[in-house]
Amino acid sequence: MNRIQVWTLASRPQTLVAGISPALIGASLALSQGYFNGWIFLMTLLTGILIQIGTNFTNDLFDFLKGADTEKRKGTLRVTQAGLVDPPSMKKAILLTFTAALISGAALIFHGGFPIALMLALYMLLSVLYTAGPFPLAYLGLGEGLVLFLYGPGAVLITYYLQTHRLSWSAFLAGFCPGALSMAILTLNNLRDIEEDRLANKKTLPVRLGRNFGKGQFLFACALAFVPVVLLCPSHPFCLLSLLALFPTASLVYAVLHNKDPSLLNPLFVKTGKLLWLFTLLFCIGWML
Repeated sequence: MNRIQVWTLASRPQTLVAGISPALIGASLALSQGYFNGWIFLMTLLTGILIQIGTNFTNDLFDFLKGADTEKRKGTLRVTQAGLVDPPSMKKAILLTFTAALISGAALIFHGGFPIALMLALYMLLSVLYTAGPFPLAYLGLGEGLVLFLYGPGAVLITYYLQTHRLSWSAFLAGFCPGALSMAILTLNNLRDIEEDRLANKKTLPVRLGRNFGKGQFLFACALAFVPVVLLCPSHPFCLLSLLALFPTASLVYAVLHNKDPSLLNPLFVKTGKLLWLFTLLFCIGWML
């Protein structure tokens, strides 16, 4: 495996939809009102992707250092644990990635002012504290809530504000759609790794409350993604187009609820990521009609 392949694997490209989806939804809401700055949108998208990659690098390193990633890991290969990247090199990659996010984010700060500077600092700080530090948030069972809001209403509102310089109740509600499906992806991760997390004292919600709770949480997250669609349809009835995503969602929920072997959850990650892409596409098209 060459270096490009190693670092591509470390960036976990299958997860980047979590950062892309809210930017697309926020931009669609702004565009429907006649606001769209292409340069600012590209910088928003780039900054979000860089923060997501920086988060993935941080998780790769600190989950290994804290003993959550071992040779018994059921998920996709983590490069630090596998010995493909040594910890000092990963620390440099984390620093470079967040520095790049800060540079691209500078254009957003210049355009959006102090509120954007504050949010950029908050996102970068929480991305590091998610698995790093003496009290890593993911190890306290706070991961799902953070993902729901940071990759949901928070990211959609930031994108919308950068385009319009206004806040919007519709943007806040719409943000729960990608946030909930991103939370569903994290819930699958925690369900699959429940035994390894328990041994590493990583107290995710499934570790604290059990496997059946985790399955119910996945069902809740998937259902929550569609609630804003119903609430927003009186003003934008064509956003109901996104309800077509209910069909693959039902199949995923059935597979998770009836799962008995955590290792068999891996293929569902790819499918849930594709579901988020599908939902985003349908929602954006419906909102623009």
